[in-house]
Amino acid sequence: MLAKGKLTYISYFGDIHLNDPNYYEWVTDIEVVRYIGREEYLTTIPFSEVQQYVKNLWDSKFCEFLAVYHKRSNEFIGTAKVNFMNDRGLSNRIADVGIMIGNKEFWGKGLATDILRTVSNFAFKELGVRKLTAGAMSPNIAVVKAFKRIGFVEEGTLRQQLLKEDGEFCDHILLGCFKSELIDS
Repeated sequence: MLAKGKLTYISYFGDIHLNDPNYYEWVTDIEVVRYIGREEYLTTIPFSEVQQYVKNLWDSKFCEFLAVYHKRSNEFIGTAKVNFMNDRGLSNRIADVGIMIGNKEFWGKGLATDILRTVSNFAFKELGVRKLTAGAMSPNIAVVKAFKRIGFVEEGTLRQQLLKEDGEFCDHILLGCFKSELIDS
């Protein structure tokens, strides 16, 4: 366990998670992946491509790929990522954060806020991040609210930037947070 919140905890994403049939089910479920901003996941994607994507994350010096667990049940329920993106992000200590709650049984229970807070605290305290950034599809109102609830500030909007599963485009909301802005309760 790397860090724990009130309702969830995170650990490194490993082979056990990659080979968990639930993970592949989540990343091939349009309802789960429609808001994560990965257009290739809006069509059927073979396991080999998912496997290669994860291996690329593991090989990257810029990214920490994390497994998210529900604290009470110890169930693997989703993923989180802290990504410096490139050498410039690493040297400036600016990383992007994102989450996916794959297990739909845990949707609508306030876990996104807890996960984002836990991952953000981990990034600031353990990875030495100076600033966290995030992006959210405008229809994903719940995650935008979760980011703002923990101190992220809306920094901009890229209009009609992201493709939705219905073939329409939506705005990409850009958010950011410094360690001093993170709301810890």
